[in-house]
Amino acid sequence: MDMYAWLMHLMSRMFGKTAKKNMEKQNVKGADNTETGPDVSEDWYLSYEGSAPVVEGIYEQNYGVDRGDGAIPIEYYVKKWGIPDGFEEETEEALKLYK
Repeated sequence: MDMYAWLMHLMSRMFGKTAKKNMEKQNVKGADNTETGPDVSEDWYLSYEGSAPVVEGIYEQNYGVDRGDGAIPIEYYVKKWGIPDGFEEETEEALKLYK
């Protein structure tokens, strides 16, 4: 066992095997208490009651957002919160393309 592996093993034992616990936990709670991560259901946004999620990009017919499973259908987002600032042209193009 090399020095790095030994040290990591020692630290893990000292701190209650937190490395293993952290690796098992996939989702996290965000600032608004919304679960975020790969194990969130695809339709998470249907029960989401918070403010408009921050849009980070457009991926086919979805906005890439900063919470939930990371995606919301553009049509749903626009109906609920409107077109996000800075995505006006891209949104119009995506809506035409995927209708």
